Amino acid sequence: MNDSDNAPAADTSAAITSAAGKRDLGISSEAFEVTAGLVAANLTFGGGQLPGEMISTVERIWLDKDFIWPTTITVTRIMLSAEPSADTEPPQEVWSRVSILGTGWATDRPVSLNWNNAFGFPGASITLPDAQPDPAGFFGLDVVLKTTPRRHSDFVWDHNNQLVLVAQQKAKDGQIENSAAQRAIPPHVVWQWAL
Repeated sequence: MNDSDNAPAADTSAAITSAAGKRDLGISSEAFEVTAGLVAANLTFGGGQLPGEMISTVERIWLDKDFIWPTTITVTRIMLSAEPSADTEPPQEVWSRVSILGTGWATDRPVSLNWNNAFGFPGASITLPDAQPDPAGFFGLDVVLKTTPRRHSDFVWDHNNQLVLVAQQKAKDGQIENSAAQRAIPPHVVWQWAL
């Protein structure tokens, strides 16, 4: 099966692009402190939470300045909040707050972030604020944005067509030097279900 077989139909996609491309998403961000406990809480072993002794190991590694962490990006938390809005249909504004954790990044330049597979937005992508790694190569960033109403029947549910969080760092010559991605982020991060 071809992944493009699961993309939205052209007429639906065109209507969504028109509406989504004109909507102010109100994107903002706020850095948060990255700690050994936060990193350990977001690591898995065989698909499950790390055992206690492995968490202790992560905390010891955290203190080892010579340890080189792999370049990663992960969504650690998604929160949605709704507030009444008489001027919209449905009559509410839904905001998403997504916590993003990065490890193993160069410390001398920002990391660019994007939601890819954001079908309906120009280029199927939404540019997010940059993250600045700390002196150890870590960053934590909460990204807040206003969701865009979309009919439930227009959602694309195939695993490979869910949102992808993409992070990249470029060298001075413009070449991508570091990159990481996390697939299958739920669509309600950018879309508000409307019947």
